[in-house]
Amino acid sequence: MVWDFFKQLGQGRVDGAVNKVKAKQMGVLTKAKGAAAKQVNKAIDAPGKAAASALKGKGGKKEDKKEEKEGGMGWFSKKKAEPESGRGGGGGGNDAFSEPEKTVAIDISQINMGTFKPVVGWVVVLNGELRGRDFRLVDGKNTMGTAADCDVVLTDPYLSSKHTVIRFENGSFTLVDLDSTNGTYMNDRRITKTDMIDNDKIRLGRTELKFKALE
Repeated sequence: MVWDFFKQLGQGRVDGAVNKVKAKQMGVLTKAKGAAAKQVNKAIDAPGKAAASALKGKGGKKEDKKEEKEGGMGWFSKKKAEPESGRGGGGGGNDAFSEPEKTVAIDISQINMGTFKPVVGWVVVLNGELRGRDFRLVDGKNTMGTAADCDVVLTDPYLSSKHTVIRFENGSFTLVDLDSTNGTYMNDRRITKTDMIDNDKIRLGRTELKFKALE
């Protein structure tokens, strides 16, 4: 009986010492976590405080002090960030840089006048996969070929990229070959440069076209 008493007494003292050690460890961990949280909050709040000070001047310092008292905006702060008023949710604040939207009337006809070219005629494809397709001819130069930037783009593999050009100058049409590989033909005659009249037939590679002048 006596032995059991001293045994229990000794065990109780051991348990008490262990509990004290654990309590101290928990206290140390709690302090470490608190210090880490303060450092994180400080790092997060620093850029915002600097920006506020730059914008508000002396007034910004007061706001910074107030924010420090309230716990800042860090991840571990007790106070939650409030949404900015006047943005998105209709806070009703006055924005010094905002301007009312205005409707501006634009005269499209004045814009188009600088680039508009009147149609003076057209060519119609008579055969091949583009049969029936018509291309408008405008005042000035009308380049014909397979290149994407031609005025009249044809898909005939026997054509050059810039094969020929139809010019309308001083009220008359002229057909000019652009040194094409397979040549330019008008009314079954190979040409280098020739005048054109209504209903002339043009052959470029294996593509036949009919020319129509706007009367």
